[in-house]
Amino acid sequence: MKISRKAKTGCAVVLAALMAVTGLSMQQTYAAKAVDLERKDCSIEISVSIGRNGDKHGNDEYLEDFNAMSIPADLYRVASVDVTGQNYETYAPFKSVDLSGINSETKASEWLDMAKTAAAKENLEAAKEASNEGEQLYWNETIQSGTATFTGLAPGMYLVVPETTFNLDYTVKYSFAPYLTALPSSAYTTGYDEDGNATQTGSDEWIYNTEIGLKPEAEPLFGRLEITKELENFNETLGQTTFTFLVEGRDPETGELLYSDVVSTTHEELASETVTLEHIPAGITVTVTEIYTGASYEAVGDIAKDVLIWSDEAVENAEGQVINGATVQIPAVTFQNRYNGGNRGGYGVNNQFERENGVWEWKSGPEF
Repeated sequence: MKISRKAKTGCAVVLAALMAVTGLSMQQTYAAKAVDLERKDCSIEISVSIGRNGDKHGNDEYLEDFNAMSIPADLYRVASVDVTGQNYETYAPFKSVDLSGINSETKASEWLDMAKTAAAKENLEAAKEASNEGEQLYWNETIQSGTATFTGLAPGMYLVVPETTFNLDYTVKYSFAPYLTALPSSAYTTGYDEDGNATQTGSDEWIYNTEIGLKPEAEPLFGRLEITKELENFNETLGQTTFTFLVEGRDPETGELLYSDVVSTTHEELASETVTLEHIPAGITVTVTEIYTGASYEAVGDIAKDVLIWSDEAVENAEGQVINGATVQIPAVTFQNRYNGGNRGGYGVNNQFERENGVWEWKSGPEF
């Protein structure tokens, strides 16, 4: 499985929310022509190749995922518009959205606030209900191969709500800010400077078919690993015994260490014990090595095993499915040991391993 860039970094990658908002395409106070309110052939195309501020390469680092994913996207008609393209009347489900203060100085942050207000769960449910009763305020499309187009639209104010979606191997969760866009729009649409202030440039000719971009937030996902120790036999006279494991995951291309930990199991009787490690970057393969086989015990079989870390979300949503040639399952490994006839007892040896300069090293000392 290819390691996601987000899994390598181990931290969320977030595009700036305020500057990423498409917002309303603000028109010049007096447009060249009146809006054709009779048109029913307007369209909104969603494209993953567009980043913030209309940058055609703004989402390049996400394109490999986006072009392979299916991303459901909802569209809601929030308000009608008059012939000037400046005055909007909200429909009943969106009465909580105040569009009366729109002007050429409206900031990106203000549009984000209005979009969030419009996207309240109760508003969206009411709009869907209204559509079921005959007044179409809701559409749904699926973004495939990076694009989706809503067609047959009338002029008005629209709210785009892409659904939170996982990439194909469940190593990254993508979420998207809701945003408002107007039909028709114009090139006089205010772009935004670095402070989120509107800039007023371009032609005021109406554009009835617009193209807008996704504004993603990428969250790397994590998984867990279960390590089970099974004993073939147990010497009760020697008492408790401990077994210790080194767990490491590296980037197969660079060799960079992405994960490292040392854990142990302690046994007081002839019974299996399992230890679970949490928050391991999803998509990496870790090597689990038994670095201490217990006093007077010996390993049965391999002392090092590799396991692919599936995210918790992958296990929850796709357990048993085959993705990229591997079956989704709870990451787990099992080791066996047997008593070797010795008379050396002891436990708690895990305390003899310390990490220095990013490397786990054994430190001599008595067992206890």
